[in-house]
Amino acid sequence: MKKKIGIISVLLVIVIVVILAILLTKKENNKSINLDNGIAYYYQNGSGYTQGTSSTWTTGYVLNVGKSSCNGTTNPKDILNWDLVNKTVLMSADKNNNCKLYFDKAYTATEFFTTFAKNVSNGELIQHTTSLSNSAGDNGYRYSGNNPNNFICFGPGSENYNKGVLNATCPNENLYRIIGYIPVELPDGTTTNLIKVIKSEFATASDLGKTAADGTVTFNSEYKDLIRVKNAENIDGFHWNDRVDNTWDNTWETSTLYKALNTNNNSFIKSLGNWANKIENVKWNVDGYDKNPDLTPKQMHDVENNKNQGASVQVNAKIGLMYPSDLGFASSQDNWKRILNYGDGKEYNGTGYSSKENSENNWLVNGVDEWTISRKGDLNCDAFHVRSWHGYLYSSYVTSAYGVRPVFYLNSSITLSDGDGIDGSVDKPYRVN
Repeated sequence: MKKKIGIISVLLVIVIVVILAILLTKKENNKSINLDNGIAYYYQNGSGYTQGTSSTWTTGYVLNVGKSSCNGTTNPKDILNWDLVNKTVLMSADKNNNCKLYFDKAYTATEFFTTFAKNVSNGELIQHTTSLSNSAGDNGYRYSGNNPNNFICFGPGSENYNKGVLNATCPNENLYRIIGYIPVELPDGTTTNLIKVIKSEFATASDLGKTAADGTVTFNSEYKDLIRVKNAENIDGFHWNDRVDNTWDNTWETSTLYKALNTNNNSFIKSLGNWANKIENVKWNVDGYDKNPDLTPKQMHDVENNKNQGASVQVNAKIGLMYPSDLGFASSQDNWKRILNYGDGKEYNGTGYSSKENSENNWLVNGVDEWTISRKGDLNCDAFHVRSWHGYLYSSYVTSAYGVRPVFYLNSSITLSDGDGIDGSVDKPYRVN
């Protein structure tokens, strides 16, 4: 018996020694080095990069993994662990630990819209000053025109692209478009400018954690030649609100879409995981307008913001849909003087948005019937949607099935960056940090 106990004791000692050796080896195989020990640092300066040191390195830059190299290995996405706070990098101890790290400028929202994003292809970035005719007059910035370069990459699966990993692309489902840098009211009653974005592609049944309405409703874009969505076929349609007890209701906070976007266990916000922390909780103005939208975008904007009628009902949430005014101001500036709903539209100076001059000069129009967040105030069964035919505004039963694109505001800590030819186009969206 004593002999068996002795053998077991020896085996236990051997196991413990082996485990300790493994742990010590792992610890020994990694070490943290700082900028003064084997790391050359280059920061974006205009069109090129300027070498810096630990004493000159400042915040406001993000690591470009694709440009960086360690021990002669470029694009070191698997071995490089950059510590932004301590300015250190974790490397294998058996390497020379000679790194060249490249950093791209990270633009705050103010920097992005006031300086960097001024040059826009295929559209315009316009500040809506009080002196600008037919504008919102709130000093916010909005993209307008045919197809401006206003894409960003956001959400689970976009990490490699946003870190600059070599040859990484932004997944189609992670493409969003910037509506603008717009004043919005927060739950505490203060107002601030935040970046407002909309999902580039239409939400799928999986995105919303539910089946398409009736399980069979899909749409195809009537304007595929505009190339504003990559997936222009078999788009899922959803009810704004389901019919309950043989009645309709257009209250946003209790609607099917609100729950699918914000509160269900398998809602859109839940599907974003930790990325949801980058989204601000804001007040959405969800009261209705009592008539057909015989209003210009400016007039509808005033209604939405309670300068006339419309913002007396508000809901605090992270995810919503576009406002009718978002649709209107996304059109070219000449169209802001026209009413949002159907008009004669046969000529450019027609009264309504039915003219092709709107659809072909409005980047939010995708040739698919699409819901907005706004209800019709004088009918408890209707909400407004974007009509596929030329993109004007129309109201329909909330039980109709139309396309859905989630909209939200990025919180104020978010920065955007470019680098490596990134220009905000669909193939080179801005990086979100």
